[in-house]
Amino acid sequence: MSLQKWTPFLLLVVAVLLAANLVSPLIAPQPAHADTHEGGDMALSGTGANAWLVKGRQVYYLKWENQFESIRIHGPEEIED
Repeated sequence: MSLQKWTPFLLLVVAVLLAANLVSPLIAPQPAHADTHEGGDMALSGTGANAWLVKGRQVYYLKWENQFESIRIHGPEEIED
């Protein structure tokens, strides 16, 4: 086959790939953020199914339970000086 027959097809493939590259950020999942930031700073740390959330002087313990596919939140507990 001649190059003149393949050129329109290859240009169409490039155009489709470029369009998909432009559209993909619009349909990809995005993280949710709160509109306002009330209160003090927060810190989140954890490993595996356990996490600790520190907000101000309060500590929350979060645990993911695979059996029930749920999150248990324990706390808040005050941080002592």
